[in-house]
Amino acid sequence: MELSSLLEPLAGTAQTTLAIAVLLLPLLAFLVLFFFGRHLPRRGDWLAVGISALSFALSVWLFAQTWNTATFHSRIVWFSMASMGGTLADFTAGILIDNLTVLMLVIVTFISTLVQLFSVGYMHGDRGYGRYFAYLGLFTFSMLGIVLVDNLLLLFMFWELVGLSSYLLIGFWFTKPAAIAANKKAFLVNRIGDIGLLLGLFAFYTYFRTFDLEALRALIATGIWTDDGFGVSYILNGQQWRVVMGPVLLTLAGLGLFMGCVGKSAQFPLQVWLPDAMQGPTPVSALIHAATMVAAGVYLLARCYAFFTIDALTVIAIVGAVTALLGAVAALTQYDIKGVLAFSTISQLGYMVMGMGTGAHDASLFHLTTHAFFKAALFLNAGIIIHAMHRGLHHTHQPKDVDPQDIRNMGGLRKAMPLTFYTYIVAAAALVGLPLFSGFLSKDAILSGSWAWAQTMSANGSSFYYVVPVIGFTVVLLTAYYMGRHMWFMFFGSFRLPFDVRELRVSAGQELERVLALPVVLLAILSLGVFFSLNPFSFSSSWVMQGIGLERLAVGGALLADVLLQAVVAQDEANRIAHLVIGVLSALLGVAGIGLALGRYRNKSDDALLQEQPRSAFARLSYNHFYLDQFYSKIFVKPTLLLARSLYRVDKRVIDYTLNYGSKWLVVFAKVIAGFDRFVVDGLVWLVAAASKMLGRIGQGLQNGKVQSYYAYSLFGFILIILYIIVF
Repeated sequence: MELSSLLEPLAGTAQTTLAIAVLLLPLLAFLVLFFFGRHLPRRGDWLAVGISALSFALSVWLFAQTWNTATFHSRIVWFSMASMGGTLADFTAGILIDNLTVLMLVIVTFISTLVQLFSVGYMHGDRGYGRYFAYLGLFTFSMLGIVLVDNLLLLFMFWELVGLSSYLLIGFWFTKPAAIAANKKAFLVNRIGDIGLLLGLFAFYTYFRTFDLEALRALIATGIWTDDGFGVSYILNGQQWRVVMGPVLLTLAGLGLFMGCVGKSAQFPLQVWLPDAMQGPTPVSALIHAATMVAAGVYLLARCYAFFTIDALTVIAIVGAVTALLGAVAALTQYDIKGVLAFSTISQLGYMVMGMGTGAHDASLFHLTTHAFFKAALFLNAGIIIHAMHRGLHHTHQPKDVDPQDIRNMGGLRKAMPLTFYTYIVAAAALVGLPLFSGFLSKDAILSGSWAWAQTMSANGSSFYYVVPVIGFTVVLLTAYYMGRHMWFMFFGSFRLPFDVRELRVSAGQELERVLALPVVLLAILSLGVFFSLNPFSFSSSWVMQGIGLERLAVGGALLADVLLQAVVAQDEANRIAHLVIGVLSALLGVAGIGLALGRYRNKSDDALLQEQPRSAFARLSYNHFYLDQFYSKIFVKPTLLLARSLYRVDKRVIDYTLNYGSKWLVVFAKVIAGFDRFVVDGLVWLVAAASKMLGRIGQGLQNGKVQSYYAYSLFGFILIILYIIVF
């Protein structure tokens, strides 16, 4: 295969131009608002929302032009470098528009538009109002860059820009120490995963000599497995290249790419940053958790799916299952309204990654899509509740130590906030996975895929692989339980603070600001299953599943794990009855989890709910997220800080001391040398000169031209000689 032909620049298209416009519009909003926002009316919020809405409209047009119709790919030669053989290697930059791209474009721009519209009401009056919308524009630009670019090098650049954007938004309220600690934690933990991503993409470049995703997939398609490993031949700049990568090396390279997902999508063991990210404004939490940062890792897996071996996919499946379980268990005992949703996000991301590892690539992306809508609805509704609690606490002059985000301080909110209640319960039902809601379809698809994968992998007689789908079913039960508990604490029973719950309303006749209501109503409606499948009980008929299947991912139908994935798909299609059983079981587990939560908390008094604490060992383990933060602090953070302090002390007390006092002694020594030079060296030189001068003058006096003087000198010399002879 001629690799150079795969990298030839392609002609630009109208679709590519529009895609670039979609990408650059949020960047334009960032630049204008960051530098000139304070001079614009309303600090430029109208500009931010308008540009985001325009990006969404263009994304919808691209979706209509692309979905199941065509693929548009345009690239240019970015720069060239001399390789080791003396030939030039071309690095390209391009835009790839396919089904996956336009799906993500619509999701990102739609959620971003609703979040910014919501923020107009939520962030009104904040001192950093204009700066906030500027950062949202930068965040959206970064995520759209990840979605649109066609090669790993550019993807990594936008990947890091997403990390910077999240750092700015999580720490937006930079006067709060907790916010600063949270954004530093998110930034540093993500860099750990990004190191693996960087190593992985350079490993692929080292062997395949390109970062271009389409070229890499084409090379994978032409390669074959041999006894030595995976081999592929190609021609680059007229030279024949034969590459053979051992299974272990290829697996490690794929897992390097997966490490980027582990960081960004908060997978075990790097999920600890995500709960702390709640320190940012609540609309930021909705954007991060629903459609941007955490979705980037799953999107990366989808884009690089052809590069993963069977062993790599197995590791991915296990990591995803463990993450889903840990996140769900941690959510069981949380009391912070956003904390419950944060751990829920970790769990649902684990579901998506588990689906990727088990061959249910399309199901994972389907769940990413449905999750974007119902999780954004949950977070924005949480923002409405927090906003209302702040208002009620302020108007009734409650003590400042009352936490407006603690669900124990709530109760009975459905009476004062009916719109919030109904939109919240619809989104919660989608999260739990109840029938007729979107989450039921996507979860059912992942569970069915994981069961088919376990059947395929267990063909050799090992039943270990069934642990993954069993964990998936367990998480369904746990999700239903913690969301049932969550809803009961907030909306049922009676209000548990000493003032009238109606104080939470904007006015007697108005529950909340209208600009806050529109986004949550739209998102709640889009949490219904009918928008994703005309048959809300069958995921296979979903237009999303049909548009992002594995057959659309591979070039020539070849993947590194092609044999396994074909077997999984065949097993999945054969198990029609199993699909029905899995769907029924999932629904029953959801109902059972809600029933268990209601059974536990329905008869508890308001005082008991208000004063509830995690008392058992398991509850404390769950509440403290398995003490992972404490473990990392003890094993990694404290030793690192101790080493840093030790090196600082060595620097200050040894190196700086040595340099400071050494320089002083050097000055003294220099002055001694200067004195020696001045008084000894220069003095001797002066003495020799003075003696020469004196002798010269004496000699000059002797040579006066008078015979009498010469006679007298001669007589004097003769007398001295006689005296010398007499004496000696």
